[in-house]
Amino acid sequence: MKFLPWSIAALALWVAPILHAGAQTRYNTQPVGNLVRVDGTSSAHDWEMDGTVIGGYVEFAAGVTLDKSQPAPAGLEGDKLPAKGHAIIPVSAIHSKAEHLPEVMDGLMQKNMKAADFPRIEYTLKELTFKGPHAAGEPFHFDAAGELLIAGVTNKVSFPVTIEALEGGKIKISGTAPVKMTAYGVEPPTPNFGLGLMKCGDDVKILFDWTLKEKK
Repeated sequence: MKFLPWSIAALALWVAPILHAGAQTRYNTQPVGNLVRVDGTSSAHDWEMDGTVIGGYVEFAAGVTLDKSQPAPAGLEGDKLPAKGHAIIPVSAIHSKAEHLPEVMDGLMQKNMKAADFPRIEYTLKELTFKGPHAAGEPFHFDAAGELLIAGVTNKVSFPVTIEALEGGKIKISGTAPVKMTAYGVEPPTPNFGLGLMKCGDDVKILFDWTLKEKK
């Protein structure tokens, strides 16, 4: 079939809006501006581990914008913000903040999390639910629903997050995810620092600040 020049132009004009309407905005992780912290308890004292490595991306549907001067994000479908994403945290990049022998806690945590076989914590974002009202100039609040993979076990999770628009086409996603280690087949560490056996609690919190930039 032979297309005339005018018919090709007409086809392009018809297809272009369809392609544009389906375009998504993708944000990729940045090498700086990230923090992941694990807070836990034990029979002796609270403990903390942290790192600065988070990989992955977030994609928003066409029409979604995060102008924090507005009362709500543009592009909402009811109270849902169309989005998907995937975050990756290397287990080996999280380190103990203990004053004494932090490498002992690092080794125990990596062993109990089966890091040799499952070297990454992964989170897949499935749904964002907007939580209003929103105060101008403040980050937007959401409930994030998705799947969390730890030590080879995947569970459905839901926890609050904030998303803040930054300069330079960047966003920062912050949140706190409560985790029960045994729900992922992870035995709470029991480090021995010479003053008796310290037993860690089952419940921990994963806190994070994740900085991403729009892909042009």
